[in-house]
Order: sequence, then structure tokens, then C-alpha cells
Amino acid sequence: MDVAKITSVLVLLGILILAVAEDFVRMKISNRLILVGLVAALIFQIYSGGIIAVVSYLRNISFPVVILYLLFLAGIIGAGDIKLFSVIGGFLNFTELVQCMLFAFIAGGLICAGKLVFSKTGKEQLIGGFCYLRGLLTGNFVPYDRQIWQGKNLIHFSLPIAIGYLVVLGNSFL
Repeated sequence: MDVAKITSVLVLLGILILAVAEDFVRMKISNRLILVGLVAALIFQIYSGGIIAVVSYLRNISFPVVILYLLFLAGIIGAGDIKLFSVIGGFLNFTELVQCMLFAFIAGGLICAGKLVFSKTGKEQLIGGFCYLRGLLTGNFVPYDRQIWQGKNLIHFSLPIAIGYLVVLGNSFL
């Protein structure tokens, strides 16, 4: 790994650590941090691939927005989480971005399953989740974040996103 790649990995790790901390403290990821990440990624892309790399950069930062927009509208994922995926996409190639997203959702699912198992209201939350899905399938759409029982199910999705990135990073060393 060359110095530029190591530096980009360290910068992205720093951004992810700050994003997770902000998410846990404020339940929000600041747009300033997202902007810093997008600009840093653009600089690294141009440095390593020239001006032509801007095309893949734009595709990669747009992909999470396009793919996850419906989940955002449903209140299942926050805008900050989608923007954080975009930042990651700015640093990674397309395949790594897709892998990161996949591993993040797997990690998020495992965290949710753990919360259900260790929660005293796990049965109530499962029933609420099935009612929500039934409502979606029957056209009775109520955004997930407005569900009465939802507050108990909140997870800070920036953590699974960071885990997804670490898995992809680990795979690149294998």
C-alpha cells in the first residue's frame, strides 16, 4: 500500500470515528463533517487517478442516495447515514462500496437482533415490526420513525456503517 492509500484510509477512519461519536451524542451527523469527507475523497481520487477519476467519484457518491432514498422516505434510515455512505463511496471503488453497504446492513441487523433478544420489550417490538410491514404491503404507509414503538428500536446506524467499512478494509488486506 502506498502512502496516499494509507493516508486516505486513515482520513476515512477518522471521519467515521467522528461520525459515530456525533451520532451517539447528538443523534445526528454534521453536514460539515460530511462535506470535509467528500472534499477529502475528491482530492484523493484526483491525486491517485487524475481528473478522469471524478467520473467514478460522482457515481460512487450518488449511488447510496439513489439506492437508499426509499428507505429514507420510510424513515428507516437517516439522511446522515446515507451521506456517510456517500463519503465512503468517494474513497472506495464501486465494488467495495456495495460490499460496505451490504456488510453495514448485516451488522445493523445483528445489532437489532441483539437488542430484541436482550430487550424486555422484544416481543412487543417484533409485533410492531410485523404490523409496520403489513401496513406497507397493504398501502397503509406510516413512516417508520413515527411509529409509537419505534423509539425503543433506534440504533445508531453510523456504527454498522463503520463496521461495514472495517470488514471491507480487512478484506483488502487478505
